[in-house]
Amino acid sequence: MRLIQRLLVGLTAVVSLMTLVASPASASGDDYPWRTSTTNSLDSWGFTQRQCVSFVAWREAQAGRAMNNGQQHWGSALNWDEAAARLGVAIGTRPVVGAIAQWNAYERSPLWANGSSTANGWIQAGGYGHVAIVKQVNSDGSVLVEQYNLTGTRSYSLTRVKAPRYLYDGVAGYPAARRY
Repeated sequence: MRLIQRLLVGLTAVVSLMTLVASPASASGDDYPWRTSTTNSLDSWGFTQRQCVSFVAWREAQAGRAMNNGQQHWGSALNWDEAAARLGVAIGTRPVVGAIAQWNAYERSPLWANGSSTANGWIQAGGYGHVAIVKQVNSDGSVLVEQYNLTGTRSYSLTRVKAPRYLYDGVAGYPAARRY
């Protein structure tokens, strides 16, 4: 009986360790903590919950790059390229995993829908712009982004796109934004 108990304790420890190792900061799927929120409350970084800016700020915090909208003045997604430049974040058109894909108000870019191997549509940002996190870079320059509220439903999605620009906040050797 003691042997079985020891084996169970050991197995539990191994499974717990595997869970920690297999749960990186950029976990896959909708693990956003406010995914069921029904209010328009602010998150821990000063953004409205279940909006693209809140989701990206949360992913950035998971990666050790916490944002503070109150001090850094990121604002709506349409302002993020300007805020990034002001805070010393590099901006470019080369996609990098972990970068922030950014669209200004009503800006559009190519979309690969329904598993297509070529662009077959467009993504268009709304009046507040849009931001997302680059999860994967494809050989054709398109990227898989994860995001919230792309379609106005305050929900999570993965989409293959080619963003107009990328903000490199501390990824791939680029400097991080000035933190206050």
